[in-house]
Amino acid sequence: MKKSGCCSKTCRCIITMVDGKQFMSFALDKLGFKSQEDLFENLYLKAFIDSYHRIGKDSILEEKIRDRFVFDLERENPLTKNLIQQQILLLNWERWQNVSEEERSRADISFSISGFEFIIECKRLKYADNRYLEGGLKRFVELKYAKNDSHAGMIGFVINGEIKPIVEVLKAKVNAFHFTPGSENLLKKSCLDWEYSFQSRHDRSKNTQIQLYHLFFDFIPRI
Repeated sequence: MKKSGCCSKTCRCIITMVDGKQFMSFALDKLGFKSQEDLFENLYLKAFIDSYHRIGKDSILEEKIRDRFVFDLERENPLTKNLIQQQILLLNWERWQNVSEEERSRADISFSISGFEFIIECKRLKYADNRYLEGGLKRFVELKYAKNDSHAGMIGFVINGEIKPIVEVLKAKVNAFHFTPGSENLLKKSCLDWEYSFQSRHDRSKNTQIQLYHLFFDFIPRI
C-alpha cells in the first residue's frame, strides 16, 4: 500500500512539473509542427483546402456544404482521416459553447488536438453580405467563439456573383471592424497561397486579440 501511495505522489509531482506550455511544445514536436500557427495552417487549413478539391460543388444549404467537408475530412482526407480514426484529432461540427448561464453559442466546425483547438465559422455568400461580420466575425470579437484562443478561421462558401470582388469588398469591411491598429499587413497575407484568402487581427472584449484566417471557396453554379 505504501508503495502504491508513493507511486501516486510521484505521478502527481511529474504532472505538476509539466505546465501547459511544456505540454504543448512536446505535443507539437511529436506531431511534427514548429508552432501552433504551423499546426493550424499546415494541418487544419491545408486539409480544408485539400477536401475542397474532392467534394461536390453544386450550391446548396450552408450546412450541407459544411457536412460535405466534414465527411471528406473524416473519410478521405490524407491529412486528417488517420488522425481522426486514431482519436488523436477530434473533429466537431456544430460546436456548442456556454457564453453565460443563459446563453450558448454554436460554431460550425472545431478541430481539436489536446491544447490546440481551432474554431471555424462558415458563411454561405451570394454577395459581400454583412452577415459575414455581424453573424460571424462579431462573435469572435465578443468572445462568443474561441474565447480562450488566439487564432481561429472563417470560411466563405460563395454561391453567386464573382468571387474575387466579393472577397475584396469583404476584406475592406473586415479592415474596418474592430481591427487591431498596426496589423494591416495581414490583409495582404494569404493562407497557404490560396488565391481567395487573407488574414486579420481584431481587438476583442477584455483587452484580448484574435488572429483570423479568411478563406473563400467557389460554389458558383456553372451553366
